[in-house]
Amino acid sequence: MTRAAEHPSTTEQDHEELWQPVEGETPDSASRQALHLAHLAVEKFPDLARRYRSFAGPAVVVSGALVALAGVAVARRLRRGQRPEEILDQITSEEIEQAATVTSRHNRWWRMIVRIARRRRRAMQDEADASR
Repeated sequence: MTRAAEHPSTTEQDHEELWQPVEGETPDSASRQALHLAHLAVEKFPDLARRYRSFAGPAVVVSGALVALAGVAVARRLRRGQRPEEILDQITSEEIEQAATVTSRHNRWWRMIVRIARRRRRAMQDEADASR
């Protein structure tokens, strides 16, 4: 038999500490838009949010890790030029969960691109040295 999750007792002082103003930088408009889309993407998949939940006092909140993963997935799509409506329509829970991983094919492409760029730089330097 499973037991229900036990919540620690909280006091009025604990509730006040949770809502203290946080100092830090405010995100720019692009970051704010990506974060907003990440939160909307998380809300789209309640089963995913249930798996990544954590307890903050008496309240249940979505884990920051899930919001970060959703932010990465959304940012990738924004960089490809997709519109926010398209992103919310097409994003999947698997894409959000796999946002932290990079495929070996992706790594292979980037290694190849870096090698080509190095070769071009060397060739340009060799031409410049030869012309002197």
